[in-house]
Amino acid sequence: MIKFFRKIRQNLLSEGKTGKYLKYAIGEIILVVIGILIALSINNWNDNQKKIKQETTHLQNIKNDLKAQIKTLDSYIYFQNLIIEDSKNIIHHYENNGGFNNMDSIYPMLNDLIVRTTFINKNISLSEIINSSEINILKNKVLIRKLLEFNQSVLTFMNTTQNNNTNLIDLLIVPTLVKSSDYATFGYTNGMNNFLEKTGSRENITYLKNNNLKNGLNQTFNDPKLSLELMNKVVIRYELASLQKIGNENLKGQAEDILIAITKELDEN
Repeated sequence: MIKFFRKIRQNLLSEGKTGKYLKYAIGEIILVVIGILIALSINNWNDNQKKIKQETTHLQNIKNDLKAQIKTLDSYIYFQNLIIEDSKNIIHHYENNGGFNNMDSIYPMLNDLIVRTTFINKNISLSEIINSSEINILKNKVLIRKLLEFNQSVLTFMNTTQNNNTNLIDLLIVPTLVKSSDYATFGYTNGMNNFLEKTGSRENITYLKNNNLKNGLNQTFNDPKLSLELMNKVVIRYELASLQKIGNENLKGQAEDILIAITKELDEN
């Protein structure tokens, strides 16, 4: 092709047709420029398609992680509701039975308060694209802001949950409950057992079948100092579960809002 154009130029020059040669040369330059522009357009189109494909992959991965996170949050909310109901029932029993009397139905509820959940961050894909700065591949800037805010909310809540578990439940509440209740005979409530079995957190346990522990504890439960300490910690556990439930519900709301936005973006890609 190049030889063909060169031959035309040489013929025009040899024939003394300078004007036609100039016009032809200009036309050839225009064709070259057009060719370059077309090539650039194709390259830009290819790059854009790659970015769209990459964005779609990121969005789909984040979407899948959010669905898993919402499922986990539902499990956490269900668990906190168990703790809240147990705490309410213990408080109600204490107020309506003149203290800790007739405790058979209450022991399992007290034992439930020992259990706590560890918050698990399921948003691995989101963390990866934030850390690699690939989040800027996403075109929707409003969605980017929501994702960054959600990621920060998850990290903050995860750290808060860990601190609460360690400092309030494990160190403050559990020692008193273990010392004061009868886990060896009664274990957990049916609701807690179902939750633990469903989440794969435990195996079947054989409990004691005698009442020696219960009889001994009944004599100490209504000691004013012990009952005051125990009820204070039941109320703290209730308040903590309520706060954890609100936190889980807020994260779930954020996740569901982002899911809607991501679904819209994927439909437009």
